[in-house]
Amino acid sequence: MAQKLTLSQTNTSSIASKRSVQVLYHPEEQNFFRPFVKKPQRRAPLINREYYLRMRAIAESVRRFLREPSDIPKFILNLGCGFDPLPFSLLSNDRPSNTTFVDIDYEKLMVNKRIVIEKTESITQLLGGNVEFGTDESAIQVRSRDYIAIGCDLGNLEKLDHVLRTQVLPAECAILFVAEVSLSYMDVKKASAVINWASKLSNNASEFIILEQFLPDGPDHPLASTVLKHYSKLGAPLHSVHDYPSLVDQERRFTDAGWKYAHARSLWDLWSDDAFVSRALRTSLDAIEPFDEWEELALFSGHYFLLHASMQQGSTGYTAARAGHLTDISGQFKVTPNCNPPTGQRRYGAILPGNSNILGYHSGLGRQTRLVDTDMYTKTKDPTGAQLTVPPRDVLARMCHSITCLNDNGDCLLVGGRTSPAAALQDCWIRKDNVWRVSSPLPTPLFRHSATKVTTGLNGVMVYGGKSSDGTILDTWLLWFDNEGWQTLETEQQIAKPKARFGAILGNINGTCGILTGGIGVDGTILEDFWTWKLRQRPDGSFYLHLGNQTEAMNASTSLEYVTRFGATIDSTSWGLVVAGGIIPRRVLPINYQILLLDKEILLRSIESDSLIDAPVLSTIGLSSTFSGLRPLLVGHTSTTTSHNEVLLLGGGAVCFPFGAIWSEGTWLLTSADSSAENGWRLVRESAQPPKAADKKPEKHTEKHCTSAAGLTSIARMRVQSAAQFQQVLVESQPVIIEGSDIGRCTELWTKDYLINAVGADRKVVVHEAQSENMSFQIKNFTYKTKDFGTFMNEVHAGGRQYLRSLSSDQPTKLPATLAVDFPSLDGDFCLPEALSHVVENAHSSPLRISGPVTLWLHYDVMANVLCQIRGEKRLILFPPSDVQHLDVPAGASSSNINIFQDRPVGSIASIPHTSPYEALLKSGDILFIPPLWLHTAAPTGDVSVAVNVFFRNLAQGYAAGRDVYGNRDLQAYETARHNLERMGKSFSGLPPDVARFYLLRLAKELQDIAEGV
Repeated sequence: MAQKLTLSQTNTSSIASKRSVQVLYHPEEQNFFRPFVKKPQRRAPLINREYYLRMRAIAESVRRFLREPSDIPKFILNLGCGFDPLPFSLLSNDRPSNTTFVDIDYEKLMVNKRIVIEKTESITQLLGGNVEFGTDESAIQVRSRDYIAIGCDLGNLEKLDHVLRTQVLPAECAILFVAEVSLSYMDVKKASAVINWASKLSNNASEFIILEQFLPDGPDHPLASTVLKHYSKLGAPLHSVHDYPSLVDQERRFTDAGWKYAHARSLWDLWSDDAFVSRALRTSLDAIEPFDEWEELALFSGHYFLLHASMQQGSTGYTAARAGHLTDISGQFKVTPNCNPPTGQRRYGAILPGNSNILGYHSGLGRQTRLVDTDMYTKTKDPTGAQLTVPPRDVLARMCHSITCLNDNGDCLLVGGRTSPAAALQDCWIRKDNVWRVSSPLPTPLFRHSATKVTTGLNGVMVYGGKSSDGTILDTWLLWFDNEGWQTLETEQQIAKPKARFGAILGNINGTCGILTGGIGVDGTILEDFWTWKLRQRPDGSFYLHLGNQTEAMNASTSLEYVTRFGATIDSTSWGLVVAGGIIPRRVLPINYQILLLDKEILLRSIESDSLIDAPVLSTIGLSSTFSGLRPLLVGHTSTTTSHNEVLLLGGGAVCFPFGAIWSEGTWLLTSADSSAENGWRLVRESAQPPKAADKKPEKHTEKHCTSAAGLTSIARMRVQSAAQFQQVLVESQPVIIEGSDIGRCTELWTKDYLINAVGADRKVVVHEAQSENMSFQIKNFTYKTKDFGTFMNEVHAGGRQYLRSLSSDQPTKLPATLAVDFPSLDGDFCLPEALSHVVENAHSSPLRISGPVTLWLHYDVMANVLCQIRGEKRLILFPPSDVQHLDVPAGASSSNINIFQDRPVGSIASIPHTSPYEALLKSGDILFIPPLWLHTAAPTGDVSVAVNVFFRNLAQGYAAGRDVYGNRDLQAYETARHNLERMGKSFSGLPPDVARFYLLRLAKELQDIAEGV
């Protein structure tokens, strides 16, 4: 009884996951899961994809049976059906004729299923008016023309056989048995008895579809071990996997039980089969929800199989992969683990080069979220004083990025990556002479790209493929040099070229040539091809690639299946190219193929002679023949050469629902078998980040004078002559004054008289009229007044403390200001330079600003903007976003209570501890780029100031819902979090104040830790 309760719980979890798939992937179909799932949940993308594949495998198998021609009635017997509404979905969508669905499970469950069916109008209407419902004691709980529900334990075959023969099945009928993860929980003998009984139930053609777990790489595979422990802990251990661990064993299980034919395939194999999941269907799934858990999907589906057994001629049995001339050289190598604590839990990060004794493992995914820090690994016995220059906190937490070492000095380039699968990153960072700085951004944000160092006199980085935020998979070759940035590499005019892909293996042989293989293509399957590449230079100095398609040649001499991988690592050693881990097409990567070696000499000979590969180049190391210890799960891992004859593997792991997380904790060192080197590599510090100023307790600000020379950083000036240069400005996200740009005739024409004539002297405008030189939004020491534009211009030029920030002329409370619409007579005078086309394309608003001798309050804007100074001069003070906690900005507000100019000597501002103020002095024609959330204020320096600033959207999503007239509404995530904080505070209202404060302070510290880890 206890096991039945446990199985009921697994059924409940499974059916909830299936409902999530149905709602998300098939919203157009009638939802028959709803009555059986009381608390619907949207599962994570990985769970949805896993269950989608399971559901698809079963449904398509049933449909194939339904399509088979037959003169006799068809019966589909679902053994251990649970609450799965598959019959109702097929009856509703496929409308099969002369077919009866029979659900079978133990008595108590089927009573509950009957009760739900009886209460659900959509199902009873589907079953027709003659549906009959039994009592709790009845064997047949539900009976209609097309559907029958039977309550019977599968272990009681005598009862089940009697009910079916006497009350359900006619003398002549075709039967399809379906068992989706139901027999695996039964005792092996009882499960085998079910299979044997099913082969004899009908005199006619019978078929059997079973979907279950198996152990393709044995019980010691990290995922298999975790799965077995999971079900044992639940009290529902898997039995048959031990007796029938492989696909061949499962086929034999059925043929030994009386079935004439049996064919088993893994679900990962079915995923690549267009007959089960078409190419169009695979590609459409990413449009439903972003997905990037490919390794987990391959591991999960690689440990489940679908077997089709038949009493008549059917598919042939499972055929093992042809290994070709894959020489086993595992005896020549050894893999030595070092799993002594402390160990790290990190995957999808990147190796940060150090020296022969120290390296870093940067960013990636941790237990809860993406990590911004860097783990430090060393093999020295005394790590005291070990130094590693790690990326600064300005580098966002990311995963699936690359770091490529450029030389022996430790210079390296960090490229792209992602936050979420729909948020690729474009920024690049270079560490040069132990100093990190921003480098040229990628032309397109990328993650899961392939990168390698190239040497052409200068050391550069070549990148191929990758995936963008919108799911586009690229086939672009990019080349980077420090002083030149990125350029697109052309390829020689050839009939064929590599297909677009991400997560591929890009190997380097000598700095100018190498290999490309594997990766996932646009159809969602691993590409099984093999290419060589060579970087060449034209007489004019430009570079191009020569590519060679070696796929047929490789297949002729060896098997490509084990080298065409996704998510593998590759390192160049004195032995050859070492390929480690990842996933392969159709099956789980076996332990004896985990590590491969490619012969560089044969490859180089083929590339240099531009000929086909004429000899076997692949050998298998596996995890070495002498391996013992904790086996790593080599997905999401990373690797590097620590010398010419050592490869260090570290990190990696996977999360496979519902079994939990699997981590490769420790390091593994690959050396030659006769090497005396020991694996001393270990984690010595979980965070190699320097202390942050934010770690200090914020102090209440006290004001004192500081001069520009002493306490202000002058904002840099530069010329921006191309859109690519401005993209670099956006990536760096630092304020900059753009000078020497053409913003139109406005700098000459917009005098007082010209503006009055162009706008109209009687045009009504709303202006701020201040009581003092320093306006404050908090105390409202100004009034809004409507005036004629001519009157305002005369007064402000006479020294009036007034300020105009134009509003929409049509609907000022609903629409943002737009210069071209609100002042059409001025539109032709002002324009942004072509280099700032990104601003124009993403513009939110463009208000006109005219101000006299008044100072605007300190505030921030949520959107980025460019402030174009047209007439007069202006001084701005800016503070970076990290200073907001010290600037007295009330919760929910965007303006500070601090007046940094009030009662100050000319040129000085209030000094606020722990802040880093910047200064900009703008003259006519200057453009100030103000990044989002930079607090700023402006003060006049003389005559009337005339300016136009253009706000523009720099985020793909996340802005506040609804109207945002001024472009300064806080992001939706912040507003939602504030409401949650309010509810959180109220939840402690019934506790003593000291208790409430104790826990609220602890929560505040957690929130601060989260903020510092972003």
